Amino acid sequence: MASHNDRVVPLTQLPDYEVAEGDPDVRGWEVLASDGRSVGRVEELIVDKDAMKVRYLDIGLGNDLSESAAGRGGHILVPIGNARLDRADDRIFVDSMGSSDLASLPAFTAGSITRDYESEIRSRFDSSFSEERPGTDFYAHDLYDEDRFYEPRREVTDEDRSRLTLSEEELDIGRSMHSAGEVEIDKRVDTRHVREDVPIHHEEVVIEHRHPTDMRTSSRIEEDEVHIPVMEEQLSVERRTVPREELVVKKQDVVEDEVVEADLRRERAEVHRQGDVNIRDEEDNSSNR
Repeated sequence: MASHNDRVVPLTQLPDYEVAEGDPDVRGWEVLASDGRSVGRVEELIVDKDAMKVRYLDIGLGNDLSESAAGRGGHILVPIGNARLDRADDRIFVDSMGSSDLASLPAFTAGSITRDYESEIRSRFDSSFSEERPGTDFYAHDLYDEDRFYEPRREVTDEDRSRLTLSEEELDIGRSMHSAGEVEIDKRVDTRHVREDVPIHHEEVVIEHRHPTDMRTSSRIEEDEVHIPVMEEQLSVERRTVPREELVVKKQDVVEDEVVEADLRRERAEVHRQGDVNIRDEEDNSSNR
């Protein structure tokens, strides 16, 4: 086992060293992997005393990931040049590794920084690395360039972009008024036969036969007659017109649902990877449909 590397130490052991003015102190910032999953937070900065530059981020893994690193201390080191700042949201991205790969990095515990340990970490981020060559500076690599971490990356311009427009079909439903017909209302005369029982009065002549009350009255037998007028009611039937009901005719707007069906086509992009290429798909959520 190689001896402990005294050249790189935690920032807390260098009281005379401070993060350069204008650069954020990222301790406590959330760290996200290439799959967008949060893996933990920056616990400490590991500094190169000779160059006075940050070489590693000491990341404390989250509870779910530290369980997979049980017995390893729950901390890992990530080379500073392999991380990316998100100053707007105080976050750090490691675009080259997923969360499970980061959790499987060699565990870091206090006093464990040896050159063998650093070489094992480097080989995980630099596939071309085999072993340190004599007379070369181990940290003379982009992985350990803190300027790549702190300095804003060059803004991507339109010249750097290749555009592919994806289109899709959607329904364009128009409305127009058409004659559906008309309604005509006529009055017609129907005849119905009416029969009613109507009481009418008429007079009748009633003849009563009685004994004379005065038997002493003399009478002669002779012809005589009595005239009694007899009256009766007669019905007169006439017709008169009376209103029975009134029809009010109007139009009103009625809304009904009608199902419209169609097969719509939509373009989609298929990304084909050739070689060892990292792809990060950033979806534009500026407009919601």
